[in-house]
Amino acid sequence: MKTLLFQLEAGESGIIARVKNESGKTGLVRNLFDMGFLPGTQVTVLQKFPEQEKMVVKLGLVQLAIRKLEADLLELN
Repeated sequence: MKTLLFQLEAGESGIIARVKNESGKTGLVRNLFDMGFLPGTQVTVLQKFPEQEKMVVKLGLVQLAIRKLEADLLELN
């Protein structure tokens, strides 16, 4: 079952299955790849701010803040 990253709650993890390449969002996709959001990588939600549509995630040894816009491009297993 595939889930989008922003659907996870704080403390939950998943493995990136795919980065969706939607029309008009190639710059966002490129930025996600540059930050290390690659298929097969584990990502953990540390904090979630639904009102602001932002979240803090752990990707390897790095903590990153991303927007819902980017998180919705990441499909997880």
